[in-house]
Amino acid sequence: MERVVARAGKDKKVRNFYPGLFADELEAVPDKPGVVQVFSSQNDLLGVGYYDPRSRVALRVYRFEQGPLDKKFFLHRFARAKEKRAKLGDFHRLVHAEADGLPGLVVDRFGGVLVVQVRNRAMEALREFWMPALIEVAEPRGLYERSDMDSRRQEGLPEQVGVLYGEVPPMLEVHEDGLVFQIPLALAQKTGYYLDQRENRRLLEQMIRPNERVLDVYSYVGAFALRAARQGAYALAVDKDLEALGVLDRTASKLGLRVDIRQGDALEVLESLARSKTPPFQHVLLDPPTLVKKPDELPRVKRLLVDLLRPALRLLDVEGWLWLSSCAYYLGVEELLEVTRRAAADEGRRLRVHAIHYNPPDHPWSLHVPESLYLKTVIFQDDPL
Repeated sequence: MERVVARAGKDKKVRNFYPGLFADELEAVPDKPGVVQVFSSQNDLLGVGYYDPRSRVALRVYRFEQGPLDKKFFLHRFARAKEKRAKLGDFHRLVHAEADGLPGLVVDRFGGVLVVQVRNRAMEALREFWMPALIEVAEPRGLYERSDMDSRRQEGLPEQVGVLYGEVPPMLEVHEDGLVFQIPLALAQKTGYYLDQRENRRLLEQMIRPNERVLDVYSYVGAFALRAARQGAYALAVDKDLEALGVLDRTASKLGLRVDIRQGDALEVLESLARSKTPPFQHVLLDPPTLVKKPDELPRVKRLLVDLLRPALRLLDVEGWLWLSSCAYYLGVEELLEVTRRAAADEGRRLRVHAIHYNPPDHPWSLHVPESLYLKTVIFQDDPL
């Protein structure tokens, strides 16, 4: 097995179970990509990983002791991941990349179907070992790949979408607390459904009172809006994805629920609603996509969020609830508080922070990998004196 050597001081990252080193953090590397032993500059063994100079992160560390990266290794990793989620039912994230010791791999379980994303060159190169192990441990009816995300393109890897194993129906059937969504796999965003907002959706449903008004912006297939409607509220869902809104419409019809739909750009729709003097909403939810992927994008994205929040606050009822989520690592709680404070000042609204929520248990947050904390939701309440 080839060797890589971490520069002096950079070995601390690996000793603290951080699984990645950049090219400039390595002082000795092999001539070609492959599985490597990782050593400190004092020649201490730090672990075993995969080195590829073409990757954005040149070294991915998969184990922090001696041993091969073979099928047996992946069997153990998948078994641990499965054990941690044993009480979560049939719809959950089975593998959350680095937080489950598997950098570059995401696996979501939707009943008998697993949807996978392969995000880096290392996990792509190790496919022959991890895929049979995943099938053996998870025992899926079918395995479907959605490796068409930006991180893969940044690695110089081609998009890969399609059936990998077994039988995969054209429609992904998602069950959540009595809601059943039929989502075409060709449409699916990310792995098909946003499992990570499940606890927040449950919380919203508990808070809703009959005849309240709920505005669900960036709704996708409308899981928040449907839960509100199920409690007797008026719900309006806003999204630019017309096919996703079609899924919402069909789901609502099957359940005998009514959810109104507006297709279009979120900012344009919010401003239009605010101008139209529509009755205020008791709950306004903003759950935008990953708007920022690099630190230098933060100023632009914060300006955009302030622009979104201004009309959202105009639409919020007195003592109403504002829900603001971010699934971007670089857009943390402090940034969410800052942009909301700026927008509230512009609109003359006084808010209090009611609660802050993070990733759910099946999307674990590893202390040693800060990037594994990605989902933040701040719930504000209008707080007049």
